[in-house]
Amino acid sequence: MECFKRILATAIIALLTTASIAQMTSGKIIFERRTNLKKTVGDNPRIKDYITDENKIRKENFELSFNENSSVFSYIEEDEVADEPGFMKMLTHRNKIYQNLEEKEFFMVMNSWGQEMLLKDSLSQRTWIITESKRKFAGHMCRKAVWNMNDSTRIYAWFSPDIVPSVGPEGFYGLPGAILGLATEDGSVVYFATEIKEEAVEVSKMDYSQYKKDIYTKGELISTLVTSMGKWVKKKDLESLFSWY
Repeated sequence: MECFKRILATAIIALLTTASIAQMTSGKIIFERRTNLKKTVGDNPRIKDYITDENKIRKENFELSFNENSSVFSYIEEDEVADEPGFMKMLTHRNKIYQNLEEKEFFMVMNSWGQEMLLKDSLSQRTWIITESKRKFAGHMCRKAVWNMNDSTRIYAWFSPDIVPSVGPEGFYGLPGAILGLATEDGSVVYFATEIKEEAVEVSKMDYSQYKKDIYTKGELISTLVTSMGKWVKKKDLESLFSWY
């Protein structure tokens, strides 16, 4: 009888431990983003000669803070490379993105070629295909999901049911657990979690009500950028960029 009680107690403890891991509802995730500039810049004649095999991979770190209803994804400031041309840092975006899962909206502080622009819109509805493929990120086993962004581009995401809120890098969401890995089909942009910490997150950290003026929807911002920067960017490229959000 005593042996049975010990076995039962051990089983209960194991179940409670598993349940506690599976119920992470607030915390912080650190992501490393790797951008292959040769793939993202392509044949742009103004820039391509500056991209070499030595500097083509740009690494940047981001922090995703979240609770059950909200999240904020932001760039972690680091020392700049001393001998790097100033424009190089503008080849990747470092947007700050808030999500309100209750209101089903997102708010982005977009750094557009050195100019801050504000965007507020509804969360995008994506149709994810969940597969049986699995991979581990930062100690958490994840399942792979696929989103067909358009006829020629797929986005791969790896999500962990261990972390309950449907959040992820760059405002991605919509899966039954946090996205800990994200990649474009051609590998031009890849995000993966390097550190996960369960902790309480102040609600104020995910509040974007301080932004009140010159706020655009996606459609309005695309039109504004085409008007002001039509010499350097094409409407189809902007539409492709904003289809992420």
